[in-house]
Amino acid sequence: MIPYVFVAAAAFAVFPILILFKINVEKLKKDPRQQGKVQTNMMLGVAISEAIPIILIIYGFSKLAPVSDVSTLYVPGIIIVFFMLFAAFFIFMQRKVDVEENSKSAVNNFSMISLMLTMAIPLISVISLFLMVP
Repeated sequence: MIPYVFVAAAAFAVFPILILFKINVEKLKKDPRQQGKVQTNMMLGVAISEAIPIILIIYGFSKLAPVSDVSTLYVPGIIIVFFMLFAAFFIFMQRKVDVEENSKSAVNNFSMISLMLTMAIPLISVISLFLMVP
């Protein structure tokens, strides 16, 4: 059951950050001069939204123990990798859609920062699953 704590942490991290990204990238597409304000809003939102995933990660690490069979980690691992792929696909698609030439640089920078923020907790979750291998 503990591997699914890491899946929940990844889910509770990825989806709120993607929602924040969508809201803020639309603001950035409209007015690229607001890049500082948009990034500040994004960072504050990410800090708030990652509270629950961090608590879940800490709980998972406190209960971490090797599993009896490695096959019990396949499904949680696949789900976490799916979340990571979905997040990358979503961010790269938003980077390409309705971007004017004058805001392209700001949107690209914001997208790369958001991608790294989105991947942090799922990456920790995957590493946690590797720590559970017997």
